[in-house]
Amino acid sequence: MNAQNPTGASGEVGEVGGPLAGIRVLDLSRLQPGAFCTRLLADLGAEVLRVEQPGSGDLLRTIPGAHAAYNHGKRSITLDLRHAAAPGVLRRLAAEADVLVESARPGTMDRAGIGYAQLAAEYPGLVWCSLTGFGQDSPYADRPAHDLSFLGYSGVLSLLAGDGVPATPDLVLAVPLGAMVAVIGILAALRERDRTGHGRLVDTSILDAASWLLSEHVARVHAGEPAGWGPSAGRRAYRCADGRLLTLAAAEPRPWRALCAALDLPDLVDRLYAPAAEQEAMTERLAALFASRPMDEWVTLLAQAAVGPVSTVPDLLHDPHVLARGNLLKLDDGNTVLRGPVRLTGADGDTSASSAAASAVAPGFGADTEAVLTRAGFTQSEIATLRREKVL
Repeated sequence: MNAQNPTGASGEVGEVGGPLAGIRVLDLSRLQPGAFCTRLLADLGAEVLRVEQPGSGDLLRTIPGAHAAYNHGKRSITLDLRHAAAPGVLRRLAAEADVLVESARPGTMDRAGIGYAQLAAEYPGLVWCSLTGFGQDSPYADRPAHDLSFLGYSGVLSLLAGDGVPATPDLVLAVPLGAMVAVIGILAALRERDRTGHGRLVDTSILDAASWLLSEHVARVHAGEPAGWGPSAGRRAYRCADGRLLTLAAAEPRPWRALCAALDLPDLVDRLYAPAAEQEAMTERLAALFASRPMDEWVTLLAQAAVGPVSTVPDLLHDPHVLARGNLLKLDDGNTVLRGPVRLTGADGDTSASSAAASAVAPGFGADTEAVLTRAGFTQSEIATLRREKVL
């Protein structure tokens, strides 16, 4: 149901199946954080309306693959939020929304007269998600930052680096984690609204989400122990004879014993948790062994020792797990993306809830502007005026 329509009846625009069918999401965010968040909501059946800047649109459209991957199945309208007439338009759109997602710096929306307090006063059932780098009340709130920044601030990058200079990840890590935390907050707020009729401000910080990964290590340091797990011969990557890498994750006694048995290393069976200096010597022995055979042979031989490949992205297109799980999704326009990770199955085996509108293409820039505004009650004359005044 939407904030002003407690019966849950929805209009003709963008109606889809799934557990969030009838939930309308107004997405004012930019780039990956909000796109990841609303992608998950769309996967579960929500109608997502992406609001883009007239003329330029969201920068995701300029990144190869990004628009198709994150925005398929959504809708797109144009609205210049900096225009004096924009608050009036946004209020009318918010009247039909259940959830609003934005990624503006704290205070930006308030100064425009369309912040959480202003809209919640008019629409108390609205769930507002602010998905920002540092949250609403951080002393860092005005600092520019991107995914690598959050990995650095959080301490995650220091643990990835060990004693050396960390490699720069060639993908975002903290951002999708923040997006998932935002989705959890949104779903919790919607559940509460079912009981109380009132929404919430979901204040999500990407840095907080990344830092949460270090919960165990913060507790260790507070207790006087060092952060991190230290070097381990049983938990690292090794290069094989064909030049490919494999992961060894024999970090517990059972897979470690299986490894030692398969490689005929009885003297190492009880040395899984040996001191750091001994771990280095064991690593050298294992590296020499792994360098003697191709990666695929080791994966087959050491199936019980938690060994696996270091796959490349092209490998995923043919991976048996990916294919068996149906993780590759071909859109109606021919693009191939990864299906969302949530799988929902009913007692009768029905899995349709997890694939609502799954194959719909990413929207054309502003393609749904007129239809959405018409649904919100704008007349053709009003829409023409908004276009003429460059509000849209």
